[in-house]
Amino acid sequence: MTIQTIKQTLAPAQVFEALAKGFKIDFAEVETNDWEPLTPQVRLGFADLFSGFIKFRFAQTLDEGLKRQAKAKSEEYFSEFVGLDGDKNERYRVGKDRPSFYVLKPSGRSGINLDGFIVYKEQQGNLTLIEKAPDWLAKALLVARKAKRNAEYYDILNKTGHYQSDDYKKWAKTHRSV
Repeated sequence: MTIQTIKQTLAPAQVFEALAKGFKIDFAEVETNDWEPLTPQVRLGFADLFSGFIKFRFAQTLDEGLKRQAKAKSEEYFSEFVGLDGDKNERYRVGKDRPSFYVLKPSGRSGINLDGFIVYKEQQGNLTLIEKAPDWLAKALLVARKAKRNAEYYDILNKTGHYQSDDYKKWAKTHRSV
């Protein structure tokens, strides 16, 4: 097995972009390996970045990248429609840090609210009945159901060619935001 090392120094423009996105950056003088973290307390001026005497790289902490990725994923979804289970019941993922899965089984006629559904919590392949869903859970499930219905609605409009029609193009032209 051969190990290939790749030069990973960054240009000043890349440093600015990485800092704006929250990445940690290390710096060192050229021809040395004395890497230090680039923090607000470091006494580097704007001209120092472009002088050519300092080199930059991404910080060598893998756990920071994993934490950032997990945080981005958890911030992206609080509640989301996961799909249908084998019995055509709706499955939802709810939560940020430790998400839980919930299954909605229709009980008779299902409406827009959760009144037409029986709510179950899925744990290790078993369904546990939730007699009365707490307000936070009901709100999260309703938000995810609404997003699912809206996506289905806009998908139908797109497939039928609504957005390519002349009427829609005229309406869109007159209702553009400035």
